[in-house]
This record gives sequence, C-alpha cells and structure tokens, in this order.
Amino acid sequence: MKIKFSSDSTCDMPKHFVQEFDVSILPLIVTLGENEYLDGVNVQPDDLYAYVKQSGNLPKTAARSVDAFKQYFLKLLKKADVVVHCGIGAKLSACYENACAAAREIGEDKVIVVDSKALSVGISLVILSGASAYRAGASLQEVVENMKNAADNVQSSFVVDRLDYLHKGGRCSKFTFSVATFLRIKPRLEVVDGLLINTGKEVGPYKSVVLKYVDAILKKYDKPRKDLCLIAHTKMDESIVNSVVEYLKSKNIFEHIEVTYAGSVITSHCGEGTLGILYINDGKN
Repeated sequence: MKIKFSSDSTCDMPKHFVQEFDVSILPLIVTLGENEYLDGVNVQPDDLYAYVKQSGNLPKTAARSVDAFKQYFLKLLKKADVVVHCGIGAKLSACYENACAAAREIGEDKVIVVDSKALSVGISLVILSGASAYRAGASLQEVVENMKNAADNVQSSFVVDRLDYLHKGGRCSKFTFSVATFLRIKPRLEVVDGLLINTGKEVGPYKSVVLKYVDAILKKYDKPRKDLCLIAHTKMDESIVNSVVEYLKSKNIFEHIEVTYAGSVITSHCGEGTLGILYINDGKN
C-alpha cells in the first residue's frame, strides 16, 4: 500500500525531510492588508516584517477551505492509495476540522487525518515518526497509531523575546507589554492539551534567557526520544541560535539536533526573536 504523508505549511518541516519522506505541504493563507498570499509560496517572513514596520498592522492568517482540502487530497490520491494528513493542532486552527470534512467527503478509508496537537516543527516530529515507521515496514494502522502516540507526547514550546506582535494581536495587554519590556521578561509558551498557553517566564538578556528556557524544558519533559530534537526560530541573532545548539549538544541527550526557520504563519503571531526546542517526550531517562 502506497501511503502519502501530508501536512500544512505551519509544520515548518526542514526541506530535506520533506524531500526524503516525500511529504506534501498545503500552504495556508497569509493576508497583508488587502492582499492574500500563500505561506512559503509567494510570501516569506521577511515580507511580514517589512509590512508590519511600514503599516503598524499585523498580518492575518487563515485556514484553507473544505473544498481546497478536498481538491488537494484528490490530487495526492492520484499517486497513492491513502493520504495520511497531519497539520496544525485541532484546537489551534479550523484547518483540522476542514481537513476532516474533506476526508469524509472523499472517504475516510482514503484520507486519514491525525491531530498533531501541536504547531510548527512539533507537527513535523509527529509526521516523521509515522513516516519512519512506514519506511521500516509498518502497516497503515500501525503508522496511524504511531503518529497518534507521538502527538500525545510531542513537546512544543517556545520562548519569546519581543512582545510587540503578541501585544498587537491582543494576546498581551498594554500594561503587561510595558512592564515585561522594561523588566526584560520573556514569556515561555507551551502547547498544553492542544492549546498554546503561557506557562512561565525567564528574566534577563535574551542570550542567557534561551539557555534557562532549555534547562526548564529539559527538566519538565525529561523523557525525550533521543533520535531528534528540532530547533525552530524566527528572525534572530545567529549567535544566539548557535549558543542553543552548542548548549544542547553539551547535554549529550540527542543524537541529532537540527535548526529550521519558522514560516510566515507562525511568524505572523509571534514576530522576531522567538525560539523553541521541540522533541517527542516518550523515551527513556
């Protein structure tokens, strides 16, 4: 049986994984003013930064319609027996419900939608887990169960340097924005039960904050699968990203650590200077 793995552009999957496992990506919609674009196709994060700087407004993002999902899945089915789709978490976007509706119209034996319960490269980790199992000879049922288990255990978290995008987007009050900026407070965001929430904060210069964040996450989620940790970030000082990579390497936990940029949809909501380490937390101590 030929399985085609699929996601949406919020997965931020490193390109070599997209190619290696032949993952199809449906781009979501990003709106700048009156103009609509497709994430990763004709709009990139730098376009968003320029738009916000010029207009003072945030970009808007939107899910794809049921019909768009349906046409996309039908195209994939021309070269596969079944599509296994895993995009942004069900509680974070209408994408999941729209994909499920399209699957019902086509036939849920032909299109299987898995809730990642995650965003950004947390989605990628779920897909890569299933795709690796499939490559190793797993059946369709085993692949889907593998992905559901990965989704239940994926650790998706980020630390945010600048709060201006969260403030402009109504996720941070003017008072909180002012105080946090003055005191150099950096919030820690985690996906918990499928929702992105503030679970803590770090204080100080960002270069030290990101390392405190790494320690806090590794302590809280202390059973990582050792095969892979993905670092996703928006535009930031390369030396800070490198310091996180080297710090993680010094822990001797992960066999492979890889860095990738967040796409336009994720960037639209958090702005510059956001970084996350993500991994599946169902391994052994």
